[in-house]
Amino acid sequence: MKIGELAKVAGVATSRIRFYEKHGLMPQPVRQENGYRDYPEAMISRLHTITMSKALGFSLSEIKRFLPDDPSDVMERAEVISNLEAKLGDIDRRIKDLKSMRKNVKDMVVYLKDPNSKAC
Repeated sequence: MKIGELAKVAGVATSRIRFYEKHGLMPQPVRQENGYRDYPEAMISRLHTITMSKALGFSLSEIKRFLPDDPSDVMERAEVISNLEAKLGDIDRRIKDLKSMRKNVKDMVVYLKDPNSKAC
């Protein structure tokens, strides 16, 4: 299928597909004689995986690491669970860091309003 068809079926822009190709998340497609890209059906699923992974907070480099090399391969359930659990750990660490940062900023505001306070 051509890039426009793939984009429509997968619900992404053609520029996004080219971007993913450029960054190695999508393999370079076969070119037809007229130079048009020709994508196999497996690319629909791959684009859905990339889109869903981005929505779950995975970076492009993380997605690239866990996507199978062969676009027709399906990730094993245990591998998906492992990746999601690792992402949860990252999120929990970021939440902890943000809470600490929030407390520090709040303490600084209290201190600046009243330098005699014990906030800092």
